[in-house]
Amino acid sequence: MKARREARFAGVRVACAPLAVLAVATCVPKLTNDDALVTATRVLAVKAEPAEAAPGATVTFTALVASPQGTVGDAPVGWAFCSAPKPITEDNVVSNACLDAASLSGAGTGPSVTTQTPPAGCSLFGPDTSSTAFRPRDPDATGGFYQPLLALLPGTVPAVELARIHCDLPDADAAAASAFAASYQLNQNPTLLPLTATQGGASVDLTSPVAAGTRLVLEAAWPASSAETFAYFDPGTENVEGQRESMQVAWYTSAGSLDTESTGRASGDMATTSDDGWVTPSATGTVHLWVVLRDNRGGVDFASVDVVVE
Repeated sequence: MKARREARFAGVRVACAPLAVLAVATCVPKLTNDDALVTATRVLAVKAEPAEAAPGATVTFTALVASPQGTVGDAPVGWAFCSAPKPITEDNVVSNACLDAASLSGAGTGPSVTTQTPPAGCSLFGPDTSSTAFRPRDPDATGGFYQPLLALLPGTVPAVELARIHCDLPDADAAAASAFAASYQLNQNPTLLPLTATQGGASVDLTSPVAAGTRLVLEAAWPASSAETFAYFDPGTENVEGQRESMQVAWYTSAGSLDTESTGRASGDMATTSDDGWVTPSATGTVHLWVVLRDNRGGVDFASVDVVVE
């Protein structure tokens, strides 16, 4: 029997026997209770700039690496692109082979790396393949395709990032393809505004000490422009329509207790904030909070806040 392997998708642990990356449709991870509490060094998220680009473009990838002692700004992250498309026999987001060295190509080392994405992304992970060994990839619910990228941190579980790549529109007639090309705008990363907090409706200054065992309501916010409206080809109607991005917030802490690990706003919800409750720990000291904002087209922004508990 083969040994069970594991990886993390954007900081969330996933089993690799076979490799099962979570949240197939939107490429947004579903967190569990264990994931919100940072008890060991790990990659929580990866931000690509630009958030969407054609294969072969130059992209900067930045990892958010957290530890119980806080954000690790100089983490020796090793970056590698996966070149293994998903076989017909596998029903996962990425191939199990993405954890094999033979399927990986190094892209640099460091907390942030600027590199050229593989030129064959749309033929290996998009709609352009002519191979009989694997089928063309279906777009996700937003019409997107993704190049797997691994963030490898020594002594930790590999993190699998899906970098959005722009490919030709599949299965569309000439008129729809022309309309789509004229109206589609590449995704931009959302912008996470400074984290705020309240207690009983009163504002709390997170730069000042807070009491142990206190329940705070944390609020993540973003500009209205961060939830973009984008062109989408509906394969059912064969028309180009408009969609608005949904937003998800992932919450992490080094101590204390969060009400929930993931909050957000659906595409039809025009609100630009999302709240989570946090009970500060009974022990005093510095506690670290991390917030990751994602749109459902693969855009990411993140921030960290250090809170003194006394």
